[in-house]
Amino acid sequence: MVALKKKNQEDKSSQKQTGKIESLVIFKCNCKCIMCSVGLQIQRSMGSTDYHAVRPHEEIIKDIEKAKKMNARGFAFSGGEPNLRRDLPELVAYAKKMGLEHIEVQSNGRIYAYKDYCKKLIDSGVNNFVVSFHSYLEDVADKIMGVPGTYKQAFQGIKNLNELGQKVKINIVLMKLNYGHLEETVKFFLNNFDVEEFRFTMTMIEGNVANNTDIMAKMSEVAPHICRAIDISNEMSQGKVGCFVYNMVSCLVPGQERYINDLGQLDTVLVGPEFETSLDESRKGKKIKSPVCRKCKYDKVCYGVWRSYAEAFGLEELKPVKEKQA
Repeated sequence: MVALKKKNQEDKSSQKQTGKIESLVIFKCNCKCIMCSVGLQIQRSMGSTDYHAVRPHEEIIKDIEKAKKMNARGFAFSGGEPNLRRDLPELVAYAKKMGLEHIEVQSNGRIYAYKDYCKKLIDSGVNNFVVSFHSYLEDVADKIMGVPGTYKQAFQGIKNLNELGQKVKINIVLMKLNYGHLEETVKFFLNNFDVEEFRFTMTMIEGNVANNTDIMAKMSEVAPHICRAIDISNEMSQGKVGCFVYNMVSCLVPGQERYINDLGQLDTVLVGPEFETSLDESRKGKKIKSPVCRKCKYDKVCYGVWRSYAEAFGLEELKPVKEKQA
């Protein structure tokens, strides 16, 4: 009994602290991203008024209160496109009233082309704007987002946010269409916008990608471009722009391992209609490693690759990092 209690305490202490609650507030969108992880849910809910399309206002209030009770640093509104909710400014204001330090909206950026709306969100309390913008090439960006004109609207939207004193976090989802010019995309963003952070995200085999895996690139093909993009960002910004890498393994980004998100100390709790999950625990359960990973310096902190990725591409890319190499 004593041993069991001690083990439970050790398990609890080994868990990552909750950094933020991310609430999926809507399954509707004004884009049709070819790699959208919730694309199938959005397709089912478009034109629908059911429970899952737009979560009730009261549920989001409970999510915000949960973040406060868990002593989370912040709260993120995601979806779908959160800005399609008419009550978003009101919900943001409630998060601010609850004293949450970090209030984030994840968006495709189209609606930010309306400067008055940007000001309304800022006045309500949003202090972290994450915009998905996947290429400096207009035709590529619009093809990825699935709607012509998205590039121009998002570009103007970020300009508006910058003019209102807001730095922007850029999310770039990487696939065959855009990874080859990632370095040029990073230079473009730094030359045109006031950027606070880059999020380099490998495409996952879920949502729209489940039926369109041809758009995916192998991690080993993309990783060198990510490494160079991080170097460019650090050089151009003098290290003032943050970089995070998602759905990538440490062994493929030599010298840049510290930017791998899985190795971080904060967890995100994802909340949606009728479910709640720790993203950290989800990664542990849905990722797989190669037997050679046991020889790697990062074996105890790296979760490996998503099982669906391993099924598509195998595990041959994984190479153990030796102590002297790290």
